[in-house]
Amino acid sequence: MPTADQRLDQLEPVISEMLARQDETAAKVERVSAQVRQLTFTVTNALTAQSNTIEFLLNKTTKLERDQGELRQEMNQRFEEVEQRFNQVEQRFNQVEQRFNQVEQHLDKFEQRFDKFEQRFDQLFDYIKVKLK
Repeated sequence: MPTADQRLDQLEPVISEMLARQDETAAKVERVSAQVRQLTFTVTNALTAQSNTIEFLLNKTTKLERDQGELRQEMNQRFEEVEQRFNQVEQRFNQVEQRFNQVEQHLDKFEQRFDKFEQRFDQLFDYIKVKLK
């Protein structure tokens, strides 16, 4: 049977190899942990950048929608003003047309009077011709 020293001598290389493997495993775990920390840092930065970009785009979209609503409102108001001006112009044209119609009626009356005068003049002229013969 082996003595305690012999057993210890037999166990020493096994323990030494196990400790060496444990050190390798610990080193691997440390490397993987460092890589995971680096990956976590990178992913966190990327997510933060994307979040900032999305927030920026959402703010711009909201501002554009608000500005578009204001622009739509302003354009509607301007179209209403233009429509009112067109209505005013149309009313003025109607007034001018009414005045032209009145002038035309006056001219028609004047023409009728002139025709009557011409008839009377012709009658008078015919009467004078008859008297002078």
